[in-house]
Amino acid sequence: MARTNYDPLDRHPIFDGTLDPDLDDDVETPPVRARPAPTLYRDGLALVSAAAVRFEAARRGPSQRQIAVEVGLSRAAVSERFRGRTAWTLDQLGTLAMLFGCDPAVLVTEPRKPIRELAGNYR
Repeated sequence: MARTNYDPLDRHPIFDGTLDPDLDDDVETPPVRARPAPTLYRDGLALVSAAAVRFEAARRGPSQRQIAVEVGLSRAAVSERFRGRTAWTLDQLGTLAMLFGCDPAVLVTEPRKPIRELAGNYR
């Protein structure tokens, strides 16, 4: 969306038709490609649990720093586990389950398929 050049202190700004030079409306953003959820047989338990922890953290709201404090790791170590480069230990997953207020099995279980995928294509 284009912004106009105006004085922020002016009580009655007038649109003069010029664009703000700091905003470039012609920049194309790369398309977002949907990634399939990790599966136990294709990706392994480490990636499944990393995805589950990322999902629950996004859903419940704690930051990586807060998770690091609760689990007793550095923020960088939590980041490595979020990406699936390092596996969460069972004790860490248990602590996270208590932090998130969910069953520990949620953090080691493949995500359910969305109803749209189960029902097929519909519109």
